[in-house]
Amino acid sequence: MNFSQNLKELRIKKNLTQEQLASLICSYGIRITKFTIRDYEQNKTRPKFETLELLKRILDCTYDDLLK
Repeated sequence: MNFSQNLKELRIKKNLTQEQLASLICSYGIRITKFTIRDYEQNKTRPKFETLELLKRILDCTYDDLLK
């Protein structure tokens, strides 16, 4: 698996929509939309480190869980 697949799987496991995940990230001060989450999950773009750190925190996982 790769980052895009892992992200989608972890998001679904937490019962979050792309929009909900984007809103949670925005609550930490990083502007992001559901379309950005979609692009991550479709392997079109990659998050910056700050966003990756928040994804890890929100999804309650490790970097390995996201990136392996």
